[in-house]
Amino acid sequence: RISYEEVFDSKPGQMLVQQCMGAIAGHAGGALFASLEFAVARFSPKVLVVVGHTGDEVVRAALQQVSGDKLPSKSLRHVLDQVVPSCMKAIRDAGSASVLETTGGRKLKVQRMATELNALYTIEQLLIHSSIIRDAVKNRGL
Repeated sequence: RISYEEVFDSKPGQMLVQQCMGAIAGHAGGALFASLEFAVARFSPKVLVVVGHTGDEVVRAALQQVSGDKLPSKSLRHVLDQVVPSCMKAIRDAGSASVLETTGGRKLKVQRMATELNALYTIEQLLIHSSIIRDAVKNRGL
């Protein structure tokens, strides 16, 4: 892993970073969502970045869930349920493995697609359910 300051060429303290497994924003009205809304309202950032990584255990667990694994605990299901739509779309969009593609290669492709789709889904959820973030994008250059 690498620090966000290194990725974005900034100094410690120049960025406000909220990390959570699965790159999810939580549910509207929940703590993660409210924290992002507070940061946008209070600090008027010009950029809000949703970052995922292809080794994300939450995405991997959600893919296993979609593939028929037993149901996890209620609290873990709460997180996985937010990632499952991206996993289902990744599996569908990846199609079946071609003759030139190994099973392992297809799994990596689906994991990568699910991670990217999940980041986009998180952004979509923020824009749909947060008038604060939506207004910042529309009227304040976020």
